[in-house]
Amino acid sequence: MRASATEFKNHFGEYMQKVYQEPIIVEKSGKPSAVLVPYDAFESIVTLEDLYWGMRAEAARKKGFLGPKETERRWRERAKKEGFDLDGEA
Repeated sequence: MRASATEFKNHFGEYMQKVYQEPIIVEKSGKPSAVLVPYDAFESIVTLEDLYWGMRAEAARKKGFLGPKETERRWRERAKKEGFDLDGEA
């Protein structure tokens, strides 16, 4: 279900009841701006996101890390390619 921000504001109570049937997409200037979902759905989304990033972190840990010196070297190399002067030299 979609509603403009004004419509949502003016009929907030009604949308709070409808959210248990389907998510409410709130639009500003005709473009999606926010989504209202029941709290338990939000908790599920957050839990899934945490699991996803936990799995990514574990995979990275198993592959190994670069270490601080190598990380800084690569970071500076990339910054230089992008035109950033990290050392204050002209």
